[in-house]
Amino acid sequence: MCILQESQADVERVEGIVETIAEAPEHNNGPPPATVARRAKSYSDFYDIVRAHLKREKELQRRKSRENIASELDFAEWYAAISEDLLDASHEEYKLYQHQLYLMQSHLDTIISDTTSALSTLSSLTESFQAVESQTTAFRTQCEGLIDDQKRITKLADDMEQNLRYYLYLEPIMKRLNAPGAASIVRGKEFSDMLANLDSCLEYMQTHTTHRESATYRSRYRLLLTRALTLIRVHFTNALREIATDVSKRIADRQLNDTTMSALLYAKFRVGAPELKNMGLEIQRRAVLPPGAEPGSEAEYQSLMNELYQSYSTTRGRFMLPIVTKKINEIAQAPSTSKDLVAFSRSSISNLRRICFDEADLWREWFDDDRGLYNFLEALCEPLYDHLRPRTIHETQILKLCELCTLIQTQYIEEEEDDDSPIEASKIDFTPLVRPALQDAQNRLVFLSLATLRDDIERYKPKPEDLDYPAKNKKQSQLGSKSSQPVLSGKKAPKSELPPTHQMPKTPVVVEEDDPDARWNFNTEAAFKDWYPTLRKAIWLLSKIYRLVHVRNLIILSNVLLT
Repeated sequence: MCILQESQADVERVEGIVETIAEAPEHNNGPPPATVARRAKSYSDFYDIVRAHLKREKELQRRKSRENIASELDFAEWYAAISEDLLDASHEEYKLYQHQLYLMQSHLDTIISDTTSALSTLSSLTESFQAVESQTTAFRTQCEGLIDDQKRITKLADDMEQNLRYYLYLEPIMKRLNAPGAASIVRGKEFSDMLANLDSCLEYMQTHTTHRESATYRSRYRLLLTRALTLIRVHFTNALREIATDVSKRIADRQLNDTTMSALLYAKFRVGAPELKNMGLEIQRRAVLPPGAEPGSEAEYQSLMNELYQSYSTTRGRFMLPIVTKKINEIAQAPSTSKDLVAFSRSSISNLRRICFDEADLWREWFDDDRGLYNFLEALCEPLYDHLRPRTIHETQILKLCELCTLIQTQYIEEEEDDDSPIEASKIDFTPLVRPALQDAQNRLVFLSLATLRDDIERYKPKPEDLDYPAKNKKQSQLGSKSSQPVLSGKKAPKSELPPTHQMPKTPVVVEEDDPDARWNFNTEAAFKDWYPTLRKAIWLLSKIYRLVHVRNLIILSNVLLT
């Protein structure tokens, strides 16, 4: 009975442990009721479901076997059968934890294995990255070296190109300048660039004389520059010819008067002046003496510039010389100037001076300097010289020649100015143009003075009264007691104040009687009345010409008079 009681207690403990297993219906020997098995969500969940299912089956078998216990032998068999289950039930929690530990260990081993593999992979990648970095560094170093080489080669190529540019420019410019119709390129903008490039090439060749063929290229470039500047001269000449043809045609068709013709001449010549002036400047900029040139030498391209001056002067003179000649002839035939040398000179020189100023203004519209201006103006003055020179040579009156010299010196000869004084840009010096007329008048005046000296002084035969000095001195002493002051005024005085004769002044001042601006005037005939005639004539002559002739000629005349 005791054994049975113990066995019954064990059975109760087993029943208390397994509380989750549902009791089977009594006396149900059929199959268990159908249930829907829960689907596992994971591996561990699947494991729990299987174990729960197995426990339910074992519980059902124990209950069936327990229900079949009829004796102690059945109990002993039953107890032996469930003893192992009891042991397993007591250790089930630990086994479950152990199994979880096994699973965790397996999972950690897998993680360690994966981590080791990842570390190995990372180590391999690190080595690969280091190899790539070293290769990249080496590649970068090589690239930097290549870039340095490229820069060096590029700079060398640029230097070579810069040097070769001065050599490669020869062929294309030679083709352009020697091509048919090359004169048409003179008016284009690229022509100035071409001349600038030629200057650069010439300067480069002159600077780099150590280059192998620099002398050859320098001579060829100089020939091309001469060719280009010659094209400018040809175009300049052709343009002048076209202007002259147009003006001649207009004058011939319309039969213009002098005023309209003059306006036409200036208007037509001003139309194309700016363009042709710029072309002439291209030659003028290069017509410069090089440093160290000998004094008095001419620039290389000055001859081309002189040809421009000559072409303009010839073309312009073909129109202006007939106008000047006609005007001079009209003045020479006018009643008021036909016989009066001074009046003719005043009118003709004034008219020519106005024309010269107008022509100088027009010249400066064509050229930048006055190098050839005065040669042109002197050519315009030739008609004046042709009329004035014969009349001056045939003039026999010293006073007329003196008036002519005074007129030219006071009205047309400019006094020398200081170097620091400003000079007007549009002003011209008329002195060189009128100096030939002045020289002709001075030469004629000197000739007449010498003739007067020879005829009236050297060959003078004195009269008896000229040598009767006692009577003259007595007369002078009588006059001295009445008047101690000389009469210097040329104005009329009351008769009560006038002495019978005039006493000679101590320092006579000879001034023209007809000069309204003279400060001192007196009667020279009365002052020099008692002088010896040759002395009176000599003083009169010197007083007339001493301001009008050259100092050297005046000294010669004075020496001749004194001897």
